[in-house]
Amino acid sequence: MSKNSLDNLEEKALELLKKYPLCDSCLGRCFAKLGYRFTNKERGKAIKTYLVLELDRKIKDHELEDLNEIKEILFNMGKEYSGIFEIYFSNEKFQERTCYICNSEIDEIKEDFFKKALDFLKKQGKVKYVLGVKLSEQLSRLENEFIFSNGLIYYESIRNEIKREVGKMLAKEGYEPCIENPDVDIIYDLGTRSIYTISKKYKTLYLYSRLSRRVPISSWYGKDSLEEEFNGKEILVPFTEPSEVRILDEYPLIISDEDREEIEVKGYFMRKIGKIAGREISAIMTAKPEKRMYSVLIYSKEEIGERVLGNIKLLTVEARDFKELKEKLKDIKGEIISIDLLESEGKHKILENKLTL
Repeated sequence: MSKNSLDNLEEKALELLKKYPLCDSCLGRCFAKLGYRFTNKERGKAIKTYLVLELDRKIKDHELEDLNEIKEILFNMGKEYSGIFEIYFSNEKFQERTCYICNSEIDEIKEDFFKKALDFLKKQGKVKYVLGVKLSEQLSRLENEFIFSNGLIYYESIRNEIKREVGKMLAKEGYEPCIENPDVDIIYDLGTRSIYTISKKYKTLYLYSRLSRRVPISSWYGKDSLEEEFNGKEILVPFTEPSEVRILDEYPLIISDEDREEIEVKGYFMRKIGKIAGREISAIMTAKPEKRMYSVLIYSKEEIGERVLGNIKLLTVEARDFKELKEKLKDIKGEIISIDLLESEGKHKILENKLTL
């Protein structure tokens, strides 16, 4: 580190300690993005230790004309760093102050969260979990103002520190957090010092074909719908076709609280792929077909497509979606009898294949 960088860090730490009493963790968190494999408490302790040594040097080298300049800094560091205060201000009593951010309770908070989370996990068994922390409105506002008013570009939220440190404590007990696909969120409410949980319900991915016409998936589009058969269970559909179009390919459909291997209802034929959650759901919901192939039966006197019977013709049309299909058919003179979706291509097929394996 260059001399200028060291000066900047020292100046920022001194600037903070002149204004606020800060425990080791809360001071260290102001520089959390500097250095690796240190806890914020270790960072804060190292910074305060360095500052005490540097202040003592300045006193001994007569670089400080007025010792009262450092009183506030020493008070705001905490009793553990009161050694030079006792030497240079032997006739005065050291003022013990509580931390401006955590009220000097951060270690107690971590221990309380750990014990309550551990008790919950022991009762639940080897459940996959992730930790969360709910800050009080007052603390959230205070922290945001503290960061903004002091220009702290290396700061880390107290929420993140608590989650990380408690997660390490639980991991030592054999309960490693699972970030990817947790079954439950264990939330610690700093305002009430209690925990509550949010279950992460898994959903089931099905691939479906639809041989019926005019039976939409959602009841929004009509009374006779697929949704009515699932008694209010949530159905997620990343893409589909209008209800008058039969779907002969397999399209994805996600249903909550459903586990049947195969479902046949109202012309829908569904086969279960497996349980999915989190990123898998997001991936499926954002993967759309890049190309679709439609079979269109049309009554037309024009010489188009393949003759089926008399003026009934069969057209095979490639389009990105149903909207583009309609655009391609608009100039054809005749009457459309029926439309079927034959096949589709795109990322959804790649994802389906991966999840099927």
